[in-house]
Amino acid sequence: MKMAALVRSCMFWFIFAVSILMAGLILLIISPFCSADKKYGLVRGWCRWIIQAMSGVCGVTFSFKNIESVRNIGPVILLSKHQSGWETLALFGFVPRKLSFVYKKELHKIPIFGWGLASLGMFSIDREHGRAAYEQMKTEVPKFLDRGWALILFPEGTRTKPGQTVKYKSGGARLAIDTGTPIIPIALNSGRRWPKGSFIIYPGHIEVVFGPEIRPEGLSVHELNEEVQSWIEGEMKRLDKVG
Repeated sequence: MKMAALVRSCMFWFIFAVSILMAGLILLIISPFCSADKKYGLVRGWCRWIIQAMSGVCGVTFSFKNIESVRNIGPVILLSKHQSGWETLALFGFVPRKLSFVYKKELHKIPIFGWGLASLGMFSIDREHGRAAYEQMKTEVPKFLDRGWALILFPEGTRTKPGQTVKYKSGGARLAIDTGTPIIPIALNSGRRWPKGSFIIYPGHIEVVFGPEIRPEGLSVHELNEEVQSWIEGEMKRLDKVG
């Protein structure tokens, strides 16, 4: 079975490499003539397509529970479990509204990828400015959210292995409190299909569960962060039994 998964993974990664190069070149060519929304739509479409290609080639099926709750909720911060690269592509592709990762502005310097990323209008920060960068976020994030975007962060800070629990970083909770923005937590079990650091992608099912809205009012940063982690890790226990 592992050999079959290896062969399928080789096929998928070839498709991935060719398609991302083509999409990147198309993005660069059309960039001077298209709006940020159209460029965003191109990248979102590629993310959906590559996740579906992974499903067809590698046998990775997937489902989203309560994903529609994100559509009309208004300003929101999504805090997601992070086990593989799968959710980076899938959430961007399938969440039914404009979605932005909070990422380092230095990524804009990467040829092709960074140039395309900079053209999408997502939320980037200059971490070299330290505390000043966060103060700017508190001012700019509400304006950004009012334009219809949703922000997504991975509070673990890095990918974790199935069954592994780490202390969540408090940045997302702090931002929610400072801007008065509700949080929706997300649990998922992608690490069983695409393990951290693995070239091989294994067949099976990935389940993504969107949790209840958590309001920041009246909570400290610690209390809000604990509530988010408690819901996600509680849901992970169920997913780990299923997976």
